[in-house]
Amino acid sequence: MNKSKIAIFAVIAVVLIAGIYSLMRPPAPKPGPGVPSPSAPSQPAPKQAAPEPIPGVPLLDVNKYKAEPVVKVWRADKGTIESMSLEKYIEGVIAKEMEPDWPMEALAAQAIASRTLTISAMEAGTIRRLHNADVSTSKDELQAFAPEKVNDAVRQAVQRTRGMTLLYAGSLVNAIYSSCNGQIGATREESFPKEIAHPTPYFQPVVDTCFQNAPANIQSWSVKIPGGEVARAVGYSGNPGDIKILEKGPSGRILFIGAGNKKIYGSEFRRAVGYERLKSTLITEMTYDGANFNFKGLGWGNGVGLCQWGAYTYAQQGWKAENIISHYYPGAEIKKLWP
Repeated sequence: MNKSKIAIFAVIAVVLIAGIYSLMRPPAPKPGPGVPSPSAPSQPAPKQAAPEPIPGVPLLDVNKYKAEPVVKVWRADKGTIESMSLEKYIEGVIAKEMEPDWPMEALAAQAIASRTLTISAMEAGTIRRLHNADVSTSKDELQAFAPEKVNDAVRQAVQRTRGMTLLYAGSLVNAIYSSCNGQIGATREESFPKEIAHPTPYFQPVVDTCFQNAPANIQSWSVKIPGGEVARAVGYSGNPGDIKILEKGPSGRILFIGAGNKKIYGSEFRRAVGYERLKSTLITEMTYDGANFNFKGLGWGNGVGLCQWGAYTYAQQGWKAENIISHYYPGAEIKKLWP
């Protein structure tokens, strides 16, 4: 394969997968001080009416997965391909994407989401085009992987949810997740307006109680960014002080930011200034002092789908993984694909 084709495949991967999953941060290992939530529910949401199929999204051929697949895993750290059962691969993912000593039902909820993402990648064939493998251990390409961290709790969580995958009206759910959603979930339009072309009715501004356990530095945070840098990110050549948040989405995240005839999505702005600096687009305050913009915000990550610290809290409260998943992906059903 020549270099130009490799470059094309790399761009495809970035758009379809890396642009999404690189936003997802693994949680800190220990919970921080609790902060009470003013309006989060204490019980799982009731079931809704049967969802309608999503236009343009193919149905999953469940007959392909009557038996657990053996997957080819691109070991990004080694540059090699290894074959293993899909559930074995999921164990390594859970051990890295969530702390292995977390509550069992939180680990199980993560397993359902991560298994769904894995099958989505296999169906899309993105990693196969990149590495001639089914999945990748590169965080930038799919999900992180740490088999050396797998313990009995992780094995039990994966075994308990064996084969369980999320479907919405028969189609695979784009089961994205993040560290802390700031106590309210994001919609597709707020976090992935360009990366995901089809509607995602299962991404809703659901509230949760993640601040009860999330570390203080991701519950709320502030960052100072030079005005010139903000202007460049927006593509505006005038006075940086003109730049404003133009519109917010249903969860309160930046939908559009700009000035004059320049306007970009909040998610694009976050990518331009850096995910580590602007931890989320759930901005509560944006001020300009003549030299720097000061941003104050809540949460860490894209805020879409499963909130890991919210799952931690709900698991502590006695929720089962199935209830946690149903809360974060409204309308989705759990389908057991293989025994």
